[in-house]
Amino acid sequence: MIQQHIQKLSPVFDRPFIFFMGPQRAGTSWIDRYLRERGDVCLPTDVKEVFFFDRDFEKGVKRYVSHFHPLSHHKIISEISTTSFDHVDAPQRVYEVFGENVQLICPLRHPVERSYSLYLHYLRYGIVSGSLQEACAQHPQIIESSYYTNNLQRWLKYYELNKIKIVYQEMLADDQDQFIHEICQSMGLPYMEPPEKIRERYNVTTYSKSGYLAGTAQKIADKLRQKQLYFIINFVKALGVKRVIFGKEKPDDFKQDISSEDLKFLNEKLKPEIEKLEHLLGSSINFWK
Repeated sequence: MIQQHIQKLSPVFDRPFIFFMGPQRAGTSWIDRYLRERGDVCLPTDVKEVFFFDRDFEKGVKRYVSHFHPLSHHKIISEISTTSFDHVDAPQRVYEVFGENVQLICPLRHPVERSYSLYLHYLRYGIVSGSLQEACAQHPQIIESSYYTNNLQRWLKYYELNKIKIVYQEMLADDQDQFIHEICQSMGLPYMEPPEKIRERYNVTTYSKSGYLAGTAQKIADKLRQKQLYFIINFVKALGVKRVIFGKEKPDDFKQDISSEDLKFLNEKLKPEIEKLEHLLGSSINFWK
């Protein structure tokens, strides 16, 4: 049964809508795979996320709705967005479209580990180059998207804190079943065990041997997404081109990969964020101790 706090129908869909608005590299790809395997959640067709509330809002709500094709067995509709969390206009835009009739779920990860993971992710796609500090100068979002308190406060202008369910990627690593229970309870769905093929596939990454080639491929893919030509992207992936360009996926191992210099840099920037967030939430985040 759908829980009371999300029983109201969405103003643009014919059933409840749940929006994951946490940042990149916090277990969001795993959540997407899990929900798609369930079969009772309608997610965007042919693409993981739509980038509507940060990039394409001016194209209108009809464009957003066109990405979803709910069937009778879908209990709810949902999107897992990783680029709305720290976008300055996204909270207001979500509120303009859905008002109070939306459940927000925010996956988070230790800010130091998440920022380093995002740095590796951007290297993979040729978005940045060079050392961690050089990359942060090229793309400040690597650090700024981990200022969780500042980013959440923008959302709190439109939604009360108890309207935003915070879940932690560390629970996914430590107690996957409990993490799933948290997600399902927040979505008003019954618990469903994940298939074995996705159990360990969270926060995986790849490393391209050619930043230029990776960057070019990403730009082409972005242009195809703008025109909603997702079938071309998916066809190329099926041919194995993505693996040729970006390499084989492997676990994103923070402790093994990071240097002492990079760790010091990130700690100086982000360690205070933990206490700030605990103050905002009014509770200790034991996963990050």
